[in-house]
Amino acid sequence: MSASPSPRPSLPLGLLFAVFLGTFMALLDVSIVSVALPAMQRGLHVSVAALQWVVDGYTLCLSALVLTGGSLGDRFGRKRLFLLGIGGFTAGSGFCAIATGYPMLITGRVVQGIAAAALMPGALAILGHSFPEPGRRARVIGLWTACAGLALVAGPLVGGLLVEAVGWPWIFVINLPLGVLALVVGWRHIPESADPAHASVDPAGQVLGIAWLGALAFGFIEAGNLGWTSRAALAAFAFAAVTFTAFVAAELHSTAPMLPIRLFAGLRFGLVNAASFVIGFSAFATFVILSLFLQDLQRDSALVTGLHYLPLCFGQVLTATIAGRITASRGPRLPMVAGLALMGAALLAMTTFSAATGSAWLSVVLAVLGIGMGLGLPPVNVAALAAVPRERSGVASATTNAIRQTGTTLGIALLGAILTTRAAAHLAASLVAAGLAPGPAHHVAVAAVTLHSFGPGAGDGVGVATVARLYGLAFSSGFRAAMALAGLASLAMAVAACWLRPGHRAAASPPGARQGSAVAPPGGSRDVQANSQNA
Repeated sequence: MSASPSPRPSLPLGLLFAVFLGTFMALLDVSIVSVALPAMQRGLHVSVAALQWVVDGYTLCLSALVLTGGSLGDRFGRKRLFLLGIGGFTAGSGFCAIATGYPMLITGRVVQGIAAAALMPGALAILGHSFPEPGRRARVIGLWTACAGLALVAGPLVGGLLVEAVGWPWIFVINLPLGVLALVVGWRHIPESADPAHASVDPAGQVLGIAWLGALAFGFIEAGNLGWTSRAALAAFAFAAVTFTAFVAAELHSTAPMLPIRLFAGLRFGLVNAASFVIGFSAFATFVILSLFLQDLQRDSALVTGLHYLPLCFGQVLTATIAGRITASRGPRLPMVAGLALMGAALLAMTTFSAATGSAWLSVVLAVLGIGMGLGLPPVNVAALAAVPRERSGVASATTNAIRQTGTTLGIALLGAILTTRAAAHLAASLVAAGLAPGPAHHVAVAAVTLHSFGPGAGDGVGVATVARLYGLAFSSGFRAAMALAGLASLAMAVAACWLRPGHRAAASPPGARQGSAVAPPGGSRDVQANSQNA
C-alpha cells in the first residue's frame, strides 16, 4: 500500500498579515499623497517644485537608505529592524498629520522615508527567508506584490476620499491604527532571523549615495522651476556627477560595499534591476503626474481622481498572482516582457489625453497600465532573490527596492521637470502670439505653471480667462512629452528583457569561490551568482 502524500504545509497567516500590512502602509504613502497635492498647495501656499519635494522627500530617503536597511536587518535581525521601521513610520505619519507648515510636513516625510527604508527590505527578506522552496516563494512573492501594487494604486482612491471628507492631514492619520496593528501582529508571529557574518554597513557609500541621488533629484526639480541652464540646476548636475563617480569608486574598492556593484556585470542581475528602475521611473512616477493632470486640467475633484484609478487597481491585483504562478513554472522572462510592453503601450496612449478626454478611454488605458504592472513586478522581485544565495536575501531585496525607488524619485523629478518646462515654453509662446510682450509673457507663464496663478495676465492686456485656456493647452503639451518619455523607456526595457534566460533558479556558487565574485555556472551562463559578501 503506497504511503499517502505528506500534507502541504500551511501558510503562516500571522507572519503574512504583518508583513503585508507593513508593506501596504509604506507603499500607500508613495501614491496617496498624489491626489492631495493641489489641496496641500492651496493650504500651504507653495510652488509645484515644493510639491514635488513632498513626494520626493519620502522616496529619496527610501531609495538612498534602503540598502543600509537591508544590511542592518541581516546584521541585527530582520524582524527587529522591520518592527522598528513600522514604529518609526507610524511616528512620522503622526508628525505629518499635525504639520502646521511646509517645513514641518517635509520633516515628517523624511522621517517616514527613513523608517520605510528599514521595513521595506525587511518585508521581502523575511518572506525570502521563510519560504526557501523556489516555487512556493514565487507564489508568496506574487501575493506580496499584489498587496504592494494594491497599496500603490489604492492610494489615490483612499486619498481622494479622505481629502474630500475630512482634509489632507487625514491621509497620514490613517497610518496610525495600521501601524499599531502591524506592530502587535508582527511581534507575535514573525520569527527572528539574521546573518551577521554576511552583513555590512558602508558609511562612505551611504553618504555618497545620498549626495549624488539628492543632487540629481534637486537638479531636475530646479531645472523645471528655473530652467535647464540655470546656475542652480547646472551646479546640482555637476555635483551629482562628481559624487556618483566617487560613489562607484568607493563601492568598487570597499571590502564591505553597501551596493554590490560587481553583480551588475552579469547580464541577469543587471537586466532585472534595470527593469526595476524603469518600472519605478515610468509607472510609479506617473501617479504624481497623472493626478496633477486630472485635477489641474480636467478639473476633477480629489475623490473623482481617485475613482479614475480603480481600473488600474483591479488590473494590477488580478494579474499579479497570475504572474507569480507563471514565474514559478516558466521563469521571469515572459511575464516581465509582457508587463513592460503593456506598461509602455499604456503610457504612450496617455499622450492622447486632453481636457476633453472621456472617462471610458481613461479607464481602458489605466486598466492596461495596471495589467502591465501586475505582470511586470513579481518576476522582477523573484528573479532578484533567485540571483543570490538565501542568506543574502536582505541585500538582494534591498538592492532591487533601492533601484526601483531610485527610479521613482528620479522619474518624479525628471518627468515633472519636462512637464513644467515644456508647458511654460508653450504657454509663453501662446501669450506672445496673443499680443503679450516676450518678457511679461515669460513671467505670466512661469507663474501659471509653477504657482497655478493666472492673475498677472489680466494687468498685461491678456484676460485671466485667456491665460487659463492657453494654460490648459500648454499643460497638455507638457504632459504628453513626459508620458512619451515614460512610455518609450518601458518599451525599450521590454525589448532588453528578452535577453533573460527562461529559467528562474540561480545555480549555486561553487565551493571555494571568492566572495563577491561573479561566477558563471557550467554551460557558459551569464547569470549572476553572488556568493556571500560582495567584495
